[in-house]
Amino acid sequence: MKRFCFWIAVLLSALALCGCQNKEDPDHYDVAYNGKTYTVDQEQGTITCDGVVYRFEVSGSGGSSVDLDITYPDGSRYYWTKDGSFGHGGWSDDYDPEAAGYVPGDVLWDVLSLESAGQERSGPSPVLAVLLLALGTFPAISPRKAWMLGYGWHFKNAEPSELALTVNRAVGVLLIFAGIICLVAAL
Repeated sequence: MKRFCFWIAVLLSALALCGCQNKEDPDHYDVAYNGKTYTVDQEQGTITCDGVVYRFEVSGSGGSSVDLDITYPDGSRYYWTKDGSFGHGGWSDDYDPEAAGYVPGDVLWDVLSLESAGQERSGPSPVLAVLLLALGTFPAISPRKAWMLGYGWHFKNAEPSELALTVNRAVGVLLIFAGIICLVAAL
């Protein structure tokens, strides 16, 4: 019985993790920002907006440090370094995006930052929501059977206390509530 429960838990965990992927192609995606759509191609190192292609290179020197170097079609450059919550940057002498009709470097940085922040905060999986709902329903409806499956089989002629039954039911209701929140957030 223990082995069976273990494999069920492993299978359900694997299903929950499979539902976490958010994108079909993580190297090529669109970001909407300030009323414009930017197409980011991580593999090629380009950002395209309004038919103009900007080349970028992102590197890190370890930890939370990130270096961004953007090269414009006219050869001018914008660079930015972020170290933790601090950042600093600059540009080449011929950098004047407004005069050339280009997107400013800080906006391109925001586009790249928004997307990486979106990946970190990707919403919960619908599979996780269904799993939480299923796991919460059993102890909420039948706390005695849930206690017997969890603890009672360890002892001969065991009976749960009223507190144990109340806690089992409360945990079930909390899991159902968390499942509903995940389901709403995933949609």
